[in-house]
Amino acid sequence: MSSTEQTDNVLEIGTRITCYWPDDDQWYKGTVANELDNDRFWISYDDGDEGEINIKEDKWRRSLHPDKFIKENTLADEQKQAIVEKLELGSRIAVYFPHEKEYYPGTLTKKKDASYLIKYDDGDKEWADLLFRKFKRITKKSDQLEVGSRVAVYNEKRNKNYHGTVVKIKPESAKPHKVKYDKESRGEEWLNLHVHPFLDMVIEWDGKKRKEEFLDADRPIKRRRHNIQVQQEAQENQTEQESALVSEEPCAHCETRADAPYAIACHHILCEQCVDEYRHNDSCKACPLCKTLIRSAPINFSPDHDSFKAVEALSKTTAEVKMEFSSASSASMKVPALNAARIIKACQSKRRDDREHKGYYWRFKGSKDRILRVGEGIKDGIQIEQVDLESGEIIKTFSSGRKAHEATGVGRIVIRRVLERRGKANGGGFFWRYQGETHGPWPDPEPKHLKPLEQLDWETGEMLASFQSLADAKRAMGKPPNSSCIREVCDGDGRGTAHGFFWRWKGSDSIPNHLIGATKVMEIRKKRNGKVLKVFKNSKEAQAFFGHQCCWSSICRYCREESFYLGYYWRYRVLRRPVNSNEAVVGKRLRIKRGGGGDWLEGKIKSFHSDSGEYEIVFDCGKTERRRLENLEYEWKNDQGQKPIEQLDLQTGQILNTFDSIADAKRGIQDANGSHITSVCKGRYHSAHGYFWRYKGSTEIPRKKKGRRKIDQLCLKTGRVIASFDTITAAGKAVGITTPGISYCCNGRNSSKSAGGFGWRFSTKDEEE
Repeated sequence: MSSTEQTDNVLEIGTRITCYWPDDDQWYKGTVANELDNDRFWISYDDGDEGEINIKEDKWRRSLHPDKFIKENTLADEQKQAIVEKLELGSRIAVYFPHEKEYYPGTLTKKKDASYLIKYDDGDKEWADLLFRKFKRITKKSDQLEVGSRVAVYNEKRNKNYHGTVVKIKPESAKPHKVKYDKESRGEEWLNLHVHPFLDMVIEWDGKKRKEEFLDADRPIKRRRHNIQVQQEAQENQTEQESALVSEEPCAHCETRADAPYAIACHHILCEQCVDEYRHNDSCKACPLCKTLIRSAPINFSPDHDSFKAVEALSKTTAEVKMEFSSASSASMKVPALNAARIIKACQSKRRDDREHKGYYWRFKGSKDRILRVGEGIKDGIQIEQVDLESGEIIKTFSSGRKAHEATGVGRIVIRRVLERRGKANGGGFFWRYQGETHGPWPDPEPKHLKPLEQLDWETGEMLASFQSLADAKRAMGKPPNSSCIREVCDGDGRGTAHGFFWRWKGSDSIPNHLIGATKVMEIRKKRNGKVLKVFKNSKEAQAFFGHQCCWSSICRYCREESFYLGYYWRYRVLRRPVNSNEAVVGKRLRIKRGGGGDWLEGKIKSFHSDSGEYEIVFDCGKTERRRLENLEYEWKNDQGQKPIEQLDLQTGQILNTFDSIADAKRGIQDANGSHITSVCKGRYHSAHGYFWRYKGSTEIPRKKKGRRKIDQLCLKTGRVIASFDTITAAGKAVGITTPGISYCCNGRNSSKSAGGFGWRFSTKDEEE
């Protein structure tokens, strides 16, 4: 078809055409995807590639079925579709290239829609739709391997094949094949190639020759036509890298400004051209300045990398900055005696001795690390700078923290806190730092572990104010930081009010006792747990009883502490008004049967309405109902947070009684303290009220009192008991040896078997008793 005939036939989007590629000498089928202008069209090829054609300059022709834009799948297409669907990432395949008339092995590394990213063994990569490519699966030939066979063993961790040679075969072994890798660092390895994935390299590919062919101009055009999407991603990544590579660093070799600088292993900076020159030149793989071998890949420019950071040289005597350089590489260029690698090592070190290089101390510019001068200790002899918080200007310099405290009145502890960079940067209205440091004030740290609390009116229970922390509440009431009265009210530790108000933690439903029908009275006893002699309604009544010879606040304090005062033991006691049966179930959990399906809903009784006789029930699902319990089928649940406990005898460990909760146990024993019983259950105390306590289901038993154990002296030959002693000390004096040797022997420490020519052990009679 001539170009005139082609021009007359206008292409439309979706038209099936075939384009000729002269370098491949092949025709490739595709579909018109977009119209760029009158002569140029964008073609989507069936093999996954894309590109544009000029209908006046390029050779093309319409499909034999111009109206058939969507190809119908044949039986062969369906069979190939089934083969492609079985492929997985990591599968090994060999793709056929018609121009080279050869299969090239590779690995499927990524998948996007219907295309796979194929990573070939020769280093090339390609996105391809395998439905339009000729390929075959690489099958294993482990049974045909012989000594000397070439293989490429797949490493799953690195997703890479390593070439090697089979040097030994032991069929009876679990790992019968010994492979010696071409890479010396990997050495040799025993493998089971019947199971382990590998590529049989019977006809091994010459990598160097392949690389030379790729660099040659006669490389096949079909292999050179990359996927357009991959090209666009590469161009975007290159643009981002170029925009980020903004640096004024000079190249250490050609001494020109490096637009795209790289840092090599010795921390010298080279431009891109010099890096390529030294990296690909086998005869010269060393740094042009310090002659250090380039063993690792160069690092792209990054302001955060140590090689590209500015450095400072400080005087060893005054700790003042003497020289500044844009990088360690620049320092070695300007001062040939300096070593870039040694400078970076000095800046990274935390020890003062390691920071020295060529008569200077080194650090990264802007570093907050303080470098001590020669003869200075960690804390003594360091001058302190007083800095204005707003302007950052140095107001005055002091020889020590004591001098700063005497001149400014700021506490030494506050100054030390700022110097050590703890908490806020504000220390008495100023910022403090050691001389030689360059950092300024930092933002105030966010407060941690704050516990909000609420202030309530004691008479009405109305909330008056809310505070973010206990410290804020103390400041609002004008109390010192060490005051504990507000915390005691919040924790319920005996105190009912603080400064005339009721306090509680935010989220708590606590209210003053008189609002819940409870009154708190004062009791006095002659013995701590003896009989109550008198009860007072309040501290004023108690003060009047003792003839005003005491202070009412002192009486309150001794009641809270349950201590001895005026010849009596004082204690608070809360008396609650009796509640009826309806109010007694408020707060309990239950489950209610709903409908005929046998479903149960769990919830909690929130309140009781005496006017209607209904209970307000809040279910766990979030639903709230008001119902009468007599009209419901329900069951009480014992999951109110109580734990059954057991009461044990201290001597025998026998279980004496079982209680549903600690509160029940407290009621069952006269003048019992629930917190003491809880402490025994949690292992903090050994006993409470003459008994041992534990949670039901626990295997803890009372501990026996530790006492002196008798010692037996044994004959080393016969093992019979020669003598017995009450203590280790008595045994040591009788034999004339030191006691640690006997103790080690009895306890089996240091594998001791004898001491003083005798064997020793704890007496077995004590164990029998």
